[in-house]
Amino acid sequence: MEIEKIFKNLILADFIVIILMVISSMYQPSEVSNLYKNLNDGLLSNFENFSRIVSISLFFLYLFTLNLLYRFISYGKPLYLFLVIAGIILNYLSGSVIYTAFSGMLDQIGGLISGSILILLFFSPVKNNFSNKNP
Repeated sequence: MEIEKIFKNLILADFIVIILMVISSMYQPSEVSNLYKNLNDGLLSNFENFSRIVSISLFFLYLFTLNLLYRFISYGKPLYLFLVIAGIILNYLSGSVIYTAFSGMLDQIGGLISGSILILLFFSPVKNNFSNKNP
């Protein structure tokens, strides 16, 4: 089945992009870091520890969910949708962000891949591979 192969390749591409985003955020130029310090903080700036814990939890849960989707386990489907929506809300509440060109490109590619995965999950024959049976 060709569509399942495309779906699995998108999941692998999403995994690679998210790892590249983490690596690129660790090696930002000092100019970007200095500009970032002068930005207005978002609503979560008063809860810095909470924000970090939620972000790290969502990150690892996202990686776990990619594994569930790759293996066509049924509860990966609603969990992935929840994580995409939670990520959008967290990004909104976190305030302004400055990207390097490479990080911005990775962010856009990641959004495209996530949208493609959601379309395949809910509007293609791939949705039939997610039965209620769990291994």
